[in-house]
Amino acid sequence: MSKPPIIPEILQHEIAYHGFFDVHLDLLALPHGAKQHYTSVHLKIDSAAVLAQTPDGKLVLIKEYRHPTKRWLLSCPGGRLDTGESPIEAAKRELLEETGYEADEYITLGTIHPIPALTAVKVHYVLAKNAKYVAPTAHEPFELIELCLKTPAEIRLELASGNPIDGTLCTALYLLANYIPK
Repeated sequence: MSKPPIIPEILQHEIAYHGFFDVHLDLLALPHGAKQHYTSVHLKIDSAAVLAQTPDGKLVLIKEYRHPTKRWLLSCPGGRLDTGESPIEAAKRELLEETGYEADEYITLGTIHPIPALTAVKVHYVLAKNAKYVAPTAHEPFELIELCLKTPAEIRLELASGNPIDGTLCTALYLLANYIPK
């Protein structure tokens, strides 16, 4: 029987920035004796991403301007979980706010750590089945979002042609392709 891996000891801990997110600076004692400085970002709140399917098989997607990339990226709707909100509740809220769509059924596809070298934040992926347009969007003032409806084949062409696509959408498509109904 193998021993569980040793978790490095935190010798020093400092919060270098406190705000919408915190930046933590740690000094770690590694199992082999070396010391290592480590910077991480604490986002404090997990998020939900929703991959919504219309009755005719299209996916309800968004193109959103993401300033760090200076580009508009094809993605799926989503956002932070509000206090006390479940991933399904957040997915329903974000889908309606960002696209004006609601769905008949919501299914959890999985939860991942998208950037574990930088943050402990989790993204909860939700499949929304039989999505229909019901209301105008209600974007946050800082959100620059355009609605897109695409078939999976059209998304594959976008990927193949090198068009900018958010990794959140790639993960959602992977989870959908490997979804096994319970």
